[in-house]
Amino acid sequence: MHRFNPPPEWPEPPSDTWRPPPGWEPDPDWPDAPAGWGFWVTRHGRPASGPIGAYGAVDAGRMEFAAVDPALVLMHS
Repeated sequence: MHRFNPPPEWPEPPSDTWRPPPGWEPDPDWPDAPAGWGFWVTRHGRPASGPIGAYGAVDAGRMEFAAVDPALVLMHS
């Protein structure tokens, strides 16, 4: 299970199991995340790519391509 890892100076999520809902964006008043910040960690605190399509997930961009042309998903290794 992946856990959302907010950057420093962002509020803590309401629970350990909270995940940003689809389309969620951070409050524009919050400071920027440090460069290369890992928004997702494993239950052991190790960096993780995050759930596909979730905010800050490494794989989030693939979902946009899939929406444009579903055949692109088959070409991804």
